[in-house]
Amino acid sequence: MRHTLPQQFHGRLMTLFGPLHAEFNDNGLCTLKFEDPETQPRTIDSAFRHAFLTWLQAFEHLSADRRWQYFAPQGTLFQNKVWKALLHLPHGTTISYKKLAAAIGQPTAVRAVASAVAANPICLLIPCHRVINTDGRYGKYRWGADRKLALLDAERSDASDLLRLFL
Repeated sequence: MRHTLPQQFHGRLMTLFGPLHAEFNDNGLCTLKFEDPETQPRTIDSAFRHAFLTWLQAFEHLSADRRWQYFAPQGTLFQNKVWKALLHLPHGTTISYKKLAAAIGQPTAVRAVASAVAANPICLLIPCHRVINTDGRYGKYRWGADRKLALLDAERSDASDLLRLFL
């Protein structure tokens, strides 16, 4: 079984980096996005939190290839190829857009790779925050540069446990 949560299951979660909205369809996790804590309600469904953390505990022990089976992101074939490649990046490491393009066999598609990374609908678990500029600058991040730095710092300090990121 790819996941154990009911189809069309969604809710909010708190992390060390702010609130997240998670949404599952009948094929897996399709959305995980940071929310603005100032504009979103502060209620957290404890039943959803428990179900999500149980799902996450199973997920984090899988290989990168098996992890993809827990997801159902809506994207193009190219975007899915980029997002799958991101799952192979070890915690606490970074890769440039240029090297990521080469890794998927499309070394001249750097801008398209950057666009795919920016369109990632499953933040944190498909680690788009690990992609940086060729010159070593962290570059832009859909959810804010400060959050990107905080995520990378957290991974570098203890890369072994996804559960610890959730409050």
